[in-house]
Amino acid sequence: MEAEEGIMGSTVERTDEHVREYLIYRGFTNTLKHLDSEIKADKEKGFRVDKIIDQLQQFVQSFDLFGLKEYWLYLDRRLFCRLEDVYKSTVNKLRTSLYRYYVINTIQVKGNLEKTQEFFQKQAQELQSQVEWRDWFILPFIPTPEQNPAFSPYFSRQWSDTFLVSLHNFLSVLFQCMHILHFDAEVQKMTGLTEENEQLRQQVRRKQMVHHKLPAYVQNMDRLGDTEL
Repeated sequence: MEAEEGIMGSTVERTDEHVREYLIYRGFTNTLKHLDSEIKADKEKGFRVDKIIDQLQQFVQSFDLFGLKEYWLYLDRRLFCRLEDVYKSTVNKLRTSLYRYYVINTIQVKGNLEKTQEFFQKQAQELQSQVEWRDWFILPFIPTPEQNPAFSPYFSRQWSDTFLVSLHNFLSVLFQCMHILHFDAEVQKMTGLTEENEQLRQQVRRKQMVHHKLPAYVQNMDRLGDTEL
């Protein structure tokens, strides 16, 4: 599983490099800057599940509830909504576990009880009608919830590790399916750009052969002006 994910990630990275090389060769500096910026902000993280998990954990650890919700919503619109109905219950369970992972973290880090209360205040309208959250609204008012039989399992390392592994495996399988169905077509498009890049290289080589017949000062004129690249 991890080997296949690594192959997929390396394929994306190689394709990115081909596109960057093409843009550099053509002198499309502004386009290259936009590409680098979008790659840095890529929410799908180049189909690297470990990077997606890292991003989710960063939102949790920084108590960024808005960022966490927006990122999950993006994954839902971009990925989960394409799944058959039979898998929707799994997505809902993972979302529930993610929110619980977040709220448990607010309690485990001392001095952030206000973040626990903030979670339930902002999520009340969405969660109050869900049976799985019915008993959780009392969580901020329990002095030692980690010792409460109803909540103690969620404070264990075993629960958090199991959740993260489950989410990782789910995303891995999902990306592999998307790779099989869609990614090959994108690679073919990128391959076409690579072939065009090579054709342009050949043209430049032929022009350089002509440059050798010109006076030295003419050969060096192309070095004048913008040397950004």
